[in-house]
Amino acid sequence: MTVEPQGRPSTPSLFADALSQMTTLFETEIRLVRTEISEKLSLAIKAVIVLLVAAVLMLAGLFIILFGLVQLVIYLGVIYWLAYFVVGGAIAVIGAIALYVALNRLSTDNLMPKQSIDQLGKDAGVVKEQVK
Repeated sequence: MTVEPQGRPSTPSLFADALSQMTTLFETEIRLVRTEISEKLSLAIKAVIVLLVAAVLMLAGLFIILFGLVQLVIYLGVIYWLAYFVVGGAIAVIGAIALYVALNRLSTDNLMPKQSIDQLGKDAGVVKEQVK
């Protein structure tokens, strides 16, 4: 930093110092964004893995339960082939609802690094104020 005769830093040195601090600030913010994106990606991968494991385990149990449910519908007097359509249709609707919920949880809105974006906006405001 260059010092003027009165003991105060010169304007160019103050500007260079501010520019250096802004550069450091934005480098730190970029590291924060990378970290947050990594955390969100890890969270999404873990959610998908748990979803797949749960689906496989539930599928085996579901086949047995559905077979029993079809047998119950037949016992209640519905013809054999219609009982399978009734039970299958009900399960298809439930499955569609579950798929909709899972896809919403994996939407880009939920995975967006909101904190980092907010912080970058605040930092940009601070930089604008310092440059004035």
